[in-house]
Amino acid sequence: MNNRTKWIQSRIRTGWVLLVLGGLVGLAGIYTELQYGYEPFNYRILTGAGILLAGAGAGYLARYWPALKDERSARRLCAEERDERTMMLRSRAGNRAYYVSAVMTFAGLMWASFASNGSLPPLTGDAVWNFLAASVLIPFGVYIASYLMDERNS
Repeated sequence: MNNRTKWIQSRIRTGWVLLVLGGLVGLAGIYTELQYGYEPFNYRILTGAGILLAGAGAGYLARYWPALKDERSARRLCAEERDERTMMLRSRAGNRAYYVSAVMTFAGLMWASFASNGSLPPLTGDAVWNFLAASVLIPFGVYIASYLMDERNS
């Protein structure tokens, strides 16, 4: 067994752990929702976290399982993952996404500060939820777009 096979097997183990953990968290969310649905806490958030974990695990398995069976595919995947150019593109895209998230967080904090003294309308439940969702999705979109544009242009 070479280093490449060990590396791929560790990624597959991570995928299985995430998949099983996601299933358990999702089932716990469904169970608590059925048993304690009368409480004011929304237990569907646990189910959503389980779906997220299971999806991440399935992604790992879909990416690395075929490489375990085919040596040529494993070699290509390892070279892709450890390529300096790819790592540089990912770090640049992550840096840009970080700056976008920092600016959005700063804007949200300033809005809350100005709203506390009456200069701006206060952020209510739906507006806060939409702002927080945008604070997650927009930097993610910036990361993907930046990576794809750098990949195409360099």
